[in-house]
Amino acid sequence: MTVDENRRMVDVYRNLAGRYDILSNRLYVVGQRTMAYKHLAVQQLDLKPGDTVVDAGCGTGHNLPLLSKAVGPTGRVIGVDLTDAMLARADDRVRQHGLTNVTLQEADLTRFVFPKDTAGIIACFSLTLIREFGTVVQHGFDALAPGGRFVVLDYKLPRWWPNFAVPAIGPMVAPFGGTLEMVRRKPFEEVDRHAETMRMLERYFGWVYVAVGVAGERSTV
Repeated sequence: MTVDENRRMVDVYRNLAGRYDILSNRLYVVGQRTMAYKHLAVQQLDLKPGDTVVDAGCGTGHNLPLLSKAVGPTGRVIGVDLTDAMLARADDRVRQHGLTNVTLQEADLTRFVFPKDTAGIIACFSLTLIREFGTVVQHGFDALAPGGRFVVLDYKLPRWWPNFAVPAIGPMVAPFGGTLEMVRRKPFEEVDRHAETMRMLERYFGWVYVAVGVAGERSTV
């Protein structure tokens, strides 16, 4: 991301941090089950005790208790986010739940160095906000252990949604820093490109998806 893009997103999410969870919960009114989708995404990581997992764009830390439980006390959870105010909320959640195996890091995901032989990477509603999402996916797969999983939970345009109606989505994504250009981004295609195998699970009439990419053996050439 450029410096200006980073500043814009940081400003948006600093303003949102205190009410982000409330805004997310309001989506239940229109039938979205955000926490259920996140539970599903975490399950797709297939984590084991002792694993290392990265929450790429952890936000206020909703996933952290789930991930912490999955990897156990011998495992490691790394939550990464661009915005200090969101991480402060995540830190509150870490302390509240006593998550001793969780560390938080403020970083631009395009420059973040994923730990080598990571068992899993999860990105929930974060990659479409990043212009260079392909870089994040590539770096993630470069670090994943063979058989490790990169799981993306995000929004997409359903196949049935007409192109002329795309502008109508603008007011819905704007409060979260989204733009119409972001709406058209497809991080799942990058996951498919780098994964040995990938599968897609769709929810909410095709608006929400969980992409599960499994890393293959690393090339020795």
